[in-house]
Amino acid sequence: MSPLPRKDDRPWYAETGLSFRCTACGQCCTGAPGYVWVRPADVRRLAKHKGMTPDEFTKQYVRRVGDRLSLKERPNGDCVMLEDRKCTVYPVKPTACSTFPFWDEIVASKESWDETAQKCPGMTKGGDTYDVAEVEVLLSGVPEPLLGKQAAARAAADEPPQVVSEEAWAAAFEGLSALYAELDAELPRYKFVCQASGDCCDFEAFGHRLYASTLEAEWFFRNSPAQRMNANAKQCPAWGADRMCKARTGRMLGCRTFYCGEHKNGDPNEIYERYYRRIKELHERHGIPFRYADVTVWSAERRPAT
Repeated sequence: MSPLPRKDDRPWYAETGLSFRCTACGQCCTGAPGYVWVRPADVRRLAKHKGMTPDEFTKQYVRRVGDRLSLKERPNGDCVMLEDRKCTVYPVKPTACSTFPFWDEIVASKESWDETAQKCPGMTKGGDTYDVAEVEVLLSGVPEPLLGKQAAARAAADEPPQVVSEEAWAAAFEGLSALYAELDAELPRYKFVCQASGDCCDFEAFGHRLYASTLEAEWFFRNSPAQRMNANAKQCPAWGADRMCKARTGRMLGCRTFYCGEHKNGDPNEIYERYYRRIKELHERHGIPFRYADVTVWSAERRPAT
């Protein structure tokens, strides 16, 4: 969950949001020399896509820059993964690529955004709109808001809804439960304090946006009351009149890693990103269609306010 900025600190795009939908044109993969930063998880995913071991992929395609890893470039500045102006690893592209153009230096001003848009048709052809909270998530290096909207656009265009068998759900839920148990065992070491005030469940009043993946949302709704606990569409549907959560078992990762107080002994955002990457892998492993949406959106579909 991300706190909304104070009104006097709002960015230049606060009123309209930012519009983008990737066209896979390859423009961002070429040009002046630079870096395409990759993490070990990116390397493993890319290697699997290429039919290689991580070591083989690293030797052929990765260079070390200080203590970081970057994909190699061709002499003309093209990314080594670019062929015929098309990304050869587009379905599994690195996290840094998945958040473009939502990079600090591009979003910093309207001028820098417009300058980049001159080379990127996805920024000028009326794509999906991202509000301030979604942009902040993307700027933090979490690509899910963008990936979720792109997946929804593809599904709406020409892909029939994917049916998930109960066997697949059961296997995915088993993996998710184990992941949550591991998280519950890890969190005490950081000495985070939850006041159990329930304030963060009133998303609008508290200034929060809570996002969840398909798997998290399904687990939440299967482990929460069949009827909403409140009539406000801008509150968590499991938030009761006593200000207590009525779906503790079903809580999503964003709930489990959010703490109002100080974080002297650890970074909840780092913990969230680390576990979220594993939740994404559960989607892939069990054939769960990936979607990343605001919980109020999920709730409008599954627990609408009346």
